[in-house]
Amino acid sequence: MTATPRLRFAPSPTGPLHIGGARTALYNWAAARAQGGSFLLRIEDTDRARSTEESLRQILAGLRWVGIDWDEGPEVGGAHGPYFQTERLELYQRYAQQLIDGGHAYECFATPEEVQEGREKLQAAGQRPMYDRRHRDLSAAERDALRAERGPGSLRFRMPLDQQWTLPDLCKGDVSINLAELDDWVMIRPDGMPTYNFACVVDDLEMGITHVVRGEEHLMNGFKQAVLFDLLGAAAPQYAHIPLILGKGGKKLSKREASVDILEYRDKGYVPEAVFNYITLLGWSFSGDQDVFSKQEMLAKFRIEDIGSSGSKFDDEKLRWMSGDYIRRMDPAELVERVRPFVGEAIPAAVFDAAPGLVRNAVACYQERIELFAEIADKVAWVFADAVSFDDQAQKKMTKHADVVPHLAAYADLLESSNLPSSDPAARAAADAAFPLPSKQGAEPVAEPCMGPAALEAQLRAFCEERDIKFGHVVHPVRAALTGTTAGPGLFDCVFLLGRDKAVARLRAAAASNG
Repeated sequence: MTATPRLRFAPSPTGPLHIGGARTALYNWAAARAQGGSFLLRIEDTDRARSTEESLRQILAGLRWVGIDWDEGPEVGGAHGPYFQTERLELYQRYAQQLIDGGHAYECFATPEEVQEGREKLQAAGQRPMYDRRHRDLSAAERDALRAERGPGSLRFRMPLDQQWTLPDLCKGDVSINLAELDDWVMIRPDGMPTYNFACVVDDLEMGITHVVRGEEHLMNGFKQAVLFDLLGAAAPQYAHIPLILGKGGKKLSKREASVDILEYRDKGYVPEAVFNYITLLGWSFSGDQDVFSKQEMLAKFRIEDIGSSGSKFDDEKLRWMSGDYIRRMDPAELVERVRPFVGEAIPAAVFDAAPGLVRNAVACYQERIELFAEIADKVAWVFADAVSFDDQAQKKMTKHADVVPHLAAYADLLESSNLPSSDPAARAAADAAFPLPSKQGAEPVAEPCMGPAALEAQLRAFCEERDIKFGHVVHPVRAALTGTTAGPGLFDCVFLLGRDKAVARLRAAAASNG
């Protein structure tokens, strides 16, 4: 890259940001950042009937959530604005007049029915179905007559005919076509609104765009735009038309296989850095043996030329795994803050503020067991609830052996007389600080300032030995009684999390309900 790179993402605010759009934005952003260039955000809002403020807000929020910022554009400004196409109409009209004066554009008055009729005739004759150029070579008098009869027409580009054109592409290599295969495409509609190809060229030219990374469905548009740049006496940006994102079956990704709105992944609790990481891999590889990497690591290696030439399959299961991998790598204190918006009533706000150590320990116990932030609420709810209900497996554990009830009652008495920390969140700060969970296997029992998981395990093992009880006959019913389920963190982490009052109450309640 010789000139300072300037790349852009130019969405239409007619719907939310989806996976494909996010990847396009990400690759343009990465190419700009990797080369010390600028990344612009431009809003192509000429479809007035479908463009909405809500869609614009969703797009901006989606980009920011996934970790993409911009140097110029909406809410940022810049020297090449305005960044909304509907605010640049005078500029398009000026360029249109330049093309008319140069003989590169003409007014067309064909009705939609006439255009379709011409397409069908060409197709029946074995030719490429397109606008039949019926108004390409009208005389001035003929145009005046049609304008008087039908009103203003559309402005069409006069495509050079019978000319072989080669489009250099950073992803596909050189691609060639005879320009006669391309339409005399509409530049400006009768209502004065520019079409995509025309406004895109004018904006890219005026904004100094040097590189354009976009989906391969725009390849034919690349030819149209490159020819227009040439006739305007300017060099086209370097194009890279990247492959489609595919579904698991190898076909174009469907709405059933991926959320339409990138913000749905936010609302489901995916880690945004993981989504960024995963989308990056849908066409580009960091290395053969490393899928998880930071933005800084990516930018140190990213080149447009390294984007693959074949489609990549979207795998929601791998995305979930990657989200879980990011969670497992987080500092527990950071994880607490990031799950906070997702806990709902599972962790009362007052507890979050009054007992950060307890919350940290509860969340950390499930750090290896969740893939999405939103999964934490159901996992930790038993810790902060006043009581629990038992699932089917837990109920079976409490009734599997005839002597479970007296064991639960006796263990409750034992805990009540122990120095297990209190269940009061505000009163146990020192204890939660002294015993960061999850506890390590085989840690030495600690007596002060209170009993921790290792001491609790030693206590229960001694309890079982004194009464000649099999350890497993007590452990599983106790877990069920305390948590309402048979799965979760280590049992003695659970006992420690609940604290003395709650643990004793739940053991006695379970004994009473099964006695």
